[in-house]
Amino acid sequence: MADELRNDGFQVVTLGAVKPDGTPDIADVLFRFPVPHRQMSVRQAVKVDEVPVPGRSGKVKQAVGYEDTEIAISLTLVDDEDQGGTVTRSALDQLKELQAAFRDRSDPVGDGVKATKPASFAVPTIFSIQSPLTDACGIKTVLFKGLEVTDQPGDTALEASLTLTEFEPVARQVERRSREAVVAQQAAAEVQAAAADEKHDEAVGEEDPLAAAYRQGKSDAMGGQPQ
Repeated sequence: MADELRNDGFQVVTLGAVKPDGTPDIADVLFRFPVPHRQMSVRQAVKVDEVPVPGRSGKVKQAVGYEDTEIAISLTLVDDEDQGGTVTRSALDQLKELQAAFRDRSDPVGDGVKATKPASFAVPTIFSIQSPLTDACGIKTVLFKGLEVTDQPGDTALEASLTLTEFEPVARQVERRSREAVVAQQAAAEVQAAAADEKHDEAVGEEDPLAAAYRQGKSDAMGGQPQ
């Protein structure tokens, strides 16, 4: 049976480590959280460059690549309770886990105790990502770009909005930028050539299509152009 993505339950999103060479290491799980039905979206867009036309107003649009993919996730954090109604994991504790993924403010070394998280968590961290939706879109590594949290009056529940953006290794970014620059240069050259041809036609004038057809017909009837 082919792979299926049923939008009638939770999707589990896993954020893992990234190896030194920039490749994902999803086996090294750092954070995992369930995302409810229709609470996750992936936005992809083409990158368009505008090339000015010499001697003309306006610009010509040229597709040169792709924008970084944006991933938006909305979560409602509620207290987890056991069968007896005792809170086993509060919404606030769950928020602290998301906060640590976005920005870990703790000392990675602490009071002489071995750190449980790498020192790189002191700066924005690149994560490997795994979920049915991002896997289908071919997204492997992301930057946790934004976190917004709002509380609910008279309730312990918290509304959290997460924003992730696709993030490639530096070497791949440089390669992609180089390709985009080449495409943009080619587009600019084509626009300049087209503008030059148009300017030439305006300068010398173009023969009327009916006149050209009449002249060609007469030439064919006479067996060639008159001497």
